[in-house]
Amino acid sequence: MSTMHSILEAMPPETREALLAHSRQVTIPAGTGRSVSTAVAAVIADRLDSARTRLLDLFAPHGSGTPLAYAR
Repeated sequence: MSTMHSILEAMPPETREALLAHSRQVTIPAGTGRSVSTAVAAVIADRLDSARTRLLDLFAPHGSGTPLAYAR
């Protein structure tokens, strides 16, 4: 995963070594990384929808927004 390499490379060497000292390689069964991704995406979508609703409540005229429930 190239992003992780970029993050690790950006860290100071002592911080990177401290982090890597606590890491280990794992094997995750196929179909697991999708269940987890779907669950995380659902939480993110819910939080974004809540934030959108709060922003509409604060700054938009009444009735100008519709819930994003159809997007799920």
